[in-house]
Amino acid sequence: MIALVFLPVLGGIICLVLKDRKSVSSIVAIVTAIASGSVLPFVIFEDASIILGKWGVLGIGLAIDELTTPFLLSTFIVMLAIILNSINKSYDGFFYALILILYGTLNSIFLSRDLFNIFVTVELASIISFILISYEKKPRQAWASLKYLLLSSLGLNFYLLGIGIVYMETGSFAMESLEKASTIASVLIFGGLAVKSGLFFFSMWLPDAHSNAPTEVSPILSGLIVKLDVYLSIRFITYSSFSWMRDTYIFIGILSAIIGVIFAVNSKNAKRVLAYHTISQVGFMLVNCDKSSAWHGFSHAVFKTLLFLAVGNISARLGTKDYSKWSGKISTVEYTFLLIGSLAISGFPMTSGCVTKEVIIHGACCPSLRILLLIASVGTAMSFSKFIFLKPVKTTTWPAANVVAAYVILSGVIITHGIIGFEIYMFESLLAVVAGIAAYLILRRFLKPLPIYLERIDSALSSYLILFLITIGLAILFSS
Repeated sequence: MIALVFLPVLGGIICLVLKDRKSVSSIVAIVTAIASGSVLPFVIFEDASIILGKWGVLGIGLAIDELTTPFLLSTFIVMLAIILNSINKSYDGFFYALILILYGTLNSIFLSRDLFNIFVTVELASIISFILISYEKKPRQAWASLKYLLLSSLGLNFYLLGIGIVYMETGSFAMESLEKASTIASVLIFGGLAVKSGLFFFSMWLPDAHSNAPTEVSPILSGLIVKLDVYLSIRFITYSSFSWMRDTYIFIGILSAIIGVIFAVNSKNAKRVLAYHTISQVGFMLVNCDKSSAWHGFSHAVFKTLLFLAVGNISARLGTKDYSKWSGKISTVEYTFLLIGSLAISGFPMTSGCVTKEVIIHGACCPSLRILLLIASVGTAMSFSKFIFLKPVKTTTWPAANVVAAYVILSGVIITHGIIGFEIYMFESLLAVVAGIAAYLILRRFLKPLPIYLERIDSALSSYLILFLITIGLAILFSS
C-alpha cells in the first residue's frame, strides 16, 4: 500500500535530478507509472489498513476499501495516458517530476484516514496544480492559476480550522473522530473542501483553469483534482456529523448538473465545453454520494481525459479552440476517439459513462430528482452533438504512436467497462442521447456564449464566501 505513494514520489525525484535529459525523464515517468499501477492488483481486492508511527491516536492511518479503489484506478490510468501523450513535446524533467509527485500525493489522499495528513497532502496537490496550470508561462494561464491558488488557499484555511475544532473536541485527527464532531466543524470542513470540488458557485475558478491549462494538465484538473472533494464527501457523509448535509449535497449537486450543462451548451470554446461539463458531472456524483458516485468518478476521469487530450491536441494543431472551425480539418482517427469520448460522457449504451450514470439516476431518492438528472443527461448529449457532427477529412494521416497509445488505453477502458456493466435499462440512455441530439439540431442556431461574470475573481470570491456564510447559518440553525 505504501508503494502506491512511495514509487511515484521516488520516480519524481529521479526525474528532478535528470531534469535536463528530457528523453530519459519521459522513460522514467512511464516506467514509474506502470510500476505503480502494477501494485494495484495486489491491494484493491481486499480491505486493508495500517498505522504509520507509534503515536497512538496521533498515528497516520492508511486504508483501502471499496470506495478507495475507483479513485486509485482512475489516477493510474489518467497519469499513464497523459505521460504517453506528453512524449516528444517540449516538457523537461521538472514537468515529469511534478506529475509523478502529484501522482503519489493523490494516492496518499485517497488512502489517508487522518484529517491533518489530508490537509497537508491536499495543500501540496494545490501547489503542484498551481505550477502546472501556468507551466507554459502564458498570461491567461498565470491569471487562471493565481485565481485557483487564492480560492484554494482560502478554502483550505477553513478546512484547517474545522479539523482543529475536531481535534479540540475529540483529541484525535483520525477520520473516525468525525463521528463525534460538532456541526460547526463539519461545515468548516465541507466549505473548505468545496472550493476544490467543481461544484457550481463554490468552484468558479474551474472554467478558466481547465480551459487555459496545457493539454496534459487539463485532464489532471478535471479527472483527478476535483475528485478530491468528491471522494472526501462520499467518505465523510457516512459519519453522523455530516449526515444532516445529505439534502444540501443533493440540492447543490443537481443545481451543478443542470447549470453546468446550460453553460456548456452555449459555449463555442471546445475546452470550456469540457470544463463546464466537469461542473455538471461532479453534480451527478454528489447527488447520491455513495459507491455509485465513486465509480462515476472513475468513468468521468477516463472519458474526460480522452476528451481533453483529443481536444487539446486538435486545438494545438489547428491553432484554435473554436470547434466550429474544426469541421473538415480533423483526421478520421482524431474524430473517432473524439466521438468515443463524446458518446461516453453523453451516456451512450455500451460505454462506461452509461453504466455509472444510469446507476446514479436509478438510485435517485425521488422521481422528481430522477427527472432532473435525465434532463441534465439530455443536455449533455446536446452539448457533445457539437463534436459528433464535426466532419472529418478523408486522410490516412495518423497522430504519433504515443498519442494513439494513450487514446487506445482510455477508449479500451471506456468500452470494456461499458460491456461488463451492461444493463437492460440502457435503452433509456439511448433515448436520452437521441433526445439531446434532436434538441441540438433544433436549437443550435439560437446558442450563444453566456456571460462569465461569476468567473471573475472578485465575483468568484464573493459568491464562495456568501455561500459559505449561508452554510454556517444553516449549521447554527440545525445545531440549536
